Amino acid sequence: MPPSTLNPRKRGAAAAPISGHERKRAKLQDVRTIAVQNTEQALKTGELDVPAFIKSREFEIEALQNAMKASKESSNKRAFQIVPRDMRRRTASHNVKRVPTRLRPRATREMQSDNTPTGSARRRKPSGSLRFRKETARKLQTMAKKKDITARILAKIPGSRRTENVLRQPPRAQTKFRKRQKHKTWLPTHVWHAKRAKMIVRWRFAVAETPTDKSHRVAHRASGMRGCIAWDESYFSTVMLRGKERGIKEVMKALCPKDGNPMSKKVVAGARASDTFIYRAGRYPLGLVAPVKIIWCVPEDPEDLREERMRKLLIRVHPSAFLELWEVLLPIAKPLKVTVEDLRFEIGSIEITGPDATNSLLAVLNPADATDGDSPSGVWRNLRGLTNPSSLPLGACLSFDVLDPRLRDPPRLPEDKRKFEEIQETIFKVTSTWSIDRTQPPSPLFSREARAAAVKSQSSQKRINKRKGEAVPGEHPSPLPTDPRIPIVLLATRRSSTEKGVSGAIGSWTILLPWKWVQPVWYGIVHSGSNVKFGGLDELRQINYENSNRHFPDDFPGTKAGMAEELRKGVERKEWWDKRPKGKRVEWGSVKIGDKKGEVGDGFVCDWAYLLKGEGIEVTQSDGSMEFSMDATESTERITSTGATPFIRAIESTGDATPTPAAEPGVSVESSKYSENMMSSMDIDKPPPNLPVISPSIPTPFKDTTIATTISAPMTTSQQTHIWTIPSSMIHYTLAAPNSPLPKPLATLHPKILSAGVFPIKLAFPQRSTPAPRARIYSLPTNNPTLKAKWKAVMSQKSQGKRLGKATELPDAPGEEDLIGFVTTGDFNLKEGRGTGVGALSWQRVFGRGKKVDGVVGKACIVRDVGSGIGKLAYWEVID
Repeated sequence: MPPSTLNPRKRGAAAAPISGHERKRAKLQDVRTIAVQNTEQALKTGELDVPAFIKSREFEIEALQNAMKASKESSNKRAFQIVPRDMRRRTASHNVKRVPTRLRPRATREMQSDNTPTGSARRRKPSGSLRFRKETARKLQTMAKKKDITARILAKIPGSRRTENVLRQPPRAQTKFRKRQKHKTWLPTHVWHAKRAKMIVRWRFAVAETPTDKSHRVAHRASGMRGCIAWDESYFSTVMLRGKERGIKEVMKALCPKDGNPMSKKVVAGARASDTFIYRAGRYPLGLVAPVKIIWCVPEDPEDLREERMRKLLIRVHPSAFLELWEVLLPIAKPLKVTVEDLRFEIGSIEITGPDATNSLLAVLNPADATDGDSPSGVWRNLRGLTNPSSLPLGACLSFDVLDPRLRDPPRLPEDKRKFEEIQETIFKVTSTWSIDRTQPPSPLFSREARAAAVKSQSSQKRINKRKGEAVPGEHPSPLPTDPRIPIVLLATRRSSTEKGVSGAIGSWTILLPWKWVQPVWYGIVHSGSNVKFGGLDELRQINYENSNRHFPDDFPGTKAGMAEELRKGVERKEWWDKRPKGKRVEWGSVKIGDKKGEVGDGFVCDWAYLLKGEGIEVTQSDGSMEFSMDATESTERITSTGATPFIRAIESTGDATPTPAAEPGVSVESSKYSENMMSSMDIDKPPPNLPVISPSIPTPFKDTTIATTISAPMTTSQQTHIWTIPSSMIHYTLAAPNSPLPKPLATLHPKILSAGVFPIKLAFPQRSTPAPRARIYSLPTNNPTLKAKWKAVMSQKSQGKRLGKATELPDAPGEEDLIGFVTTGDFNLKEGRGTGVGALSWQRVFGRGKKVDGVVGKACIVRDVGSGIGKLAYWEVID
């Protein structure tokens, strides 16, 4: 009989193996033990034996040095491990060029000591003809850096460069980076972001998608709890309207809704900014283009109230809708003699939000003029300690000049010795009076000459370092009369929140400034010492989602940009689905929903066309010859279609008509194929040939669906059978007065057009559930009384405070006849501590055919994730 093994829990059992942490701790203790020698031998006879005493001290000093060296080497990290975690790269372990310059000598020694293979065939020393070719290329690069004489001559000819009614060309990139920007444009902070974030190409820009370090919870905390988070939003497009005040007002009245147009007294005076929507002329509430921000320039003479005076106005819009906005503006502005100027690549922007956002900006943006407390710069100084920009007046706007932030690097706020009560009292006094409404001066940012002067006088970093070295230690360099004055416009954005008990989410600051000054200001913000984090597109979408705000274009299915974005995501999902093995991917035909099998609609997208066809709407595909040029076609050439789904057939129908450029052509106005035509003069009556404009009839991402967008075309029923977004104000009115007639804009629409309308909603789940994008939203069963009674029993359990059953105990999901909408964004909401979703519902399925929404029961719905047969109870609320 073999001897039994000892139980480790009993006495006499073998000791447990030592863990790695314990071994490391014992090792560190051993190497840090300093050997000493007894001195009794030196005093053996009562007299000091000098040689023995010196030898003993020599031994101890040598032991101390050895212990210090051993301790350092025992806990030593490799050079690439010293780099901050958010900047580490995997290749840094064997490529010294991926390590910061100050650590490269050490990394080289470490790699040589442990024989790390670092050689590369393409990096070996060139010889022969290859060396000659590289020398020639280096000389050509040096010559290319020299200024062109013709460019300097043309700049002196007045009116030689036309900027009105033409699209702007991207800035000329540096020679060594020019090849990388052939099909895209780098933002001013691209190099900084490329070291710390995952970069993607969107809207012809290289933008940060998400930081390489963990950022989901970090972004949530920074946006609402402590610190702040910033984004470089220089990819946003800016358009300027210049002309007589009467003409600009007519343009805005034609494009903006009456209940939210930027025609209020303070907005027109330039004291406030306005957030509104742009529609195609004469199509409200149809023809939504995009949400925009409107900023009027303060008139030169505020006392002059004539509408014939010259005024300027800025429109800030998302790049996915820029080309559509450009098409809408030009035909309307020309008869009114209003010029339209493209200010992309000339005006950049930075957005920052969080409790410490205001203090971070105060440390960086130092006003150039020391003025009184009622001026914009004086009010700006008095906002120290403000934690929520939403507490400022709606549309608050400040414009002033600031100094070069590099002169105060690193930026720090001086110590504030005031008490907390005094700080809050000052902020309350400033926000309650808000003297800027009457002291706002005209912003130099609206002037092309002022922007050019600020960029031209920008000092080099070498010159800045020299001035800092000549300054008194511990003090900043004194400002000089030749220092640049950077014109900026600060916009306080207020975020709404539908969470109960919360008046509003923490707002954000948006900084508009010249394009070339974005990088210095960005460096100052991230080094301001206020725990500043940075975000990408994912973090921006996350913050909007947590505050129940729609994110453009993802949550705007009734717009052209929103449909293109959904198609782009569908292409990516289809590619990922094709790469998965058959045993590890969802088979749409095998999804069991109740007593039926098969997914409802196309599983790769929010299939709005399927929802419209359910209402008997006959949609026909136009055979127009215009080109389809949205950014969703960027990946269609790589799809091998099987013809199994409407989504793939839609790709085939649109992808064969138009060749796909190498980079994203959607809203891309600098496509390599069309750049020469688009950068030339643009006739607004007749577009140049091959101009990738949005056609009057564009195939949607779904088969047999058409989007009609021509302004001058009559609004026929067949042209309006695509989905469109109903304004939230009309939905609120319908819910508040269910027995009253429809609002006037809706009452005058054709029934088929009205049945294609959708409205935005937020979903809240009473049980533990997290919806996913593309989830199907159902109403309570209408044709199955038994199933409806089961779901009402589930609702009663929740109302009585009982915990709902498991997913396997829930009733079956309703059938496709009860489908009312889709979830466009869904996840676990860290702010509310539960799963929520943002989506849209069909007007016809909710309010049509005499239906009424009665209280909480009427807003109950069932949400089923795509590819799953389990439905979860939820309640919807209308959002703006």
